[in-house]
This record gives sequence, C-alpha cells and structure tokens, in this order.
Amino acid sequence: MRPPLVALICRVPLIAEGIRPELEFAEVHSFKGERDTAGLLRSLEPELVIVDSSADAREASAYALDRDSAVLHISVNSRTLRLFQSGAWKQVGATGAATPESVRNVAAGTLFARGAAG
Repeated sequence: MRPPLVALICRVPLIAEGIRPELEFAEVHSFKGERDTAGLLRSLEPELVIVDSSADAREASAYALDRDSAVLHISVNSRTLRLFQSGAWKQVGATGAATPESVRNVAAGTLFARGAAG
C-alpha cells in the first residue's frame, strides 16, 4: 500500500521547507503556487492539497469537491489553518497557531480519517 499523496503548493518557499519534513507519513510533492493549480491537481490526483494562498485555495477547493479530497489552507497573514472537506471550509486550531506541527496534525488526522472511512 502506497502512502497518501499530498500536493504542497506554496507561494512562500519557506513554508514548504518547514512543512515538508513534518509529513513523513505521506508522499509529498512541492510546487510553486499560483501556477495553474487546477491543471496540476487534475494531473496528480492527491488525497490532500496544502496551499498558502487564497487563489490556490479557491482552485484546490473546486478540485477537492469533484474528487472528494481535502484542502488545507495556511493563511500566512493571520497564521490560521482552514480545512476544506465535504464541501465546506472550517477553521481548525487556534488563531495564530499555524505551525509545521499543527499542519502535520491536521494533515494526519484528515488522511487517517479518510483511510478509515474508505
């Protein structure tokens, strides 16, 4: 069984560098943000998409809705995490707590819950 595929799409390279090592339980592919995100996701078909821009979050949520997958949006400005799952966005964690560890926790919980349900 292969590990879950995660697309890490970031405008800010330091965010990807900080998060990638925390996702040791997944196959992670990193990409620069805001560059035909919808086309990239259709080609990759990841189980989870992690983004750091609102534009990529919009494109990824449309993909996720069609594919029954999830999107985790890291807001750089407010340091918050929002999760798009089952057609709706919800804030996860405390405001200002968008750390690599909290991203790991939400990603693992989302992927493991998906695996348990499927």
